[in-house]
Amino acid sequence: MAEFSIKEEIEMAQSVINIVKHAVAGSTRLTATKGFGGHGPVDIKISKDLDNGSIVGKGDNISGQVFAMAAPTTLTGKILKEKAANGNFYVEVLTAANAYLVLTTPTTYYDYTNAMRAESTFYNAKDDIVRAYPLFPGDIFELSAEGFDGDPAVEASVTVDTSKYQVKISA
Repeated sequence: MAEFSIKEEIEMAQSVINIVKHAVAGSTRLTATKGFGGHGPVDIKISKDLDNGSIVGKGDNISGQVFAMAAPTTLTGKILKEKAANGNFYVEVLTAANAYLVLTTPTTYYDYTNAMRAESTFYNAKDDIVRAYPLFPGDIFELSAEGFDGDPAVEASVTVDTSKYQVKISA
């Protein structure tokens, strides 16, 4: 049996692992992070794999403080002129109803390669209970290009694709 160095083992593992880049999101200026009017984040059990930055609705109460995932009712917004320092786009919410931003603290593989440590390797798996923030007009959040359905551009109008739970570039 051949013995391999740690470096060789990592290189072999990388060659068989397909690293998928997921959306990265941030709670830049959300009303829910300030706790105004009791509108803080909620726990939602998701029914499919979702990236941070997905938009879901709050469904029926499952148990305790956990709610089922539902389709968001409505969300409109626009991409602002300035980008975040990390290259993400700032999205301003213009209207929202039963629209929650999925934003769970990422956990990544710190014992492996830099590529596997990246926040963009993180996603929320089906049946996870995620942290979701209600969106209100005037809120601003950041989202990487992977979080959009379509090509994001400065000052583009956005809505939500209720079948993909994704921010969609409006025509």
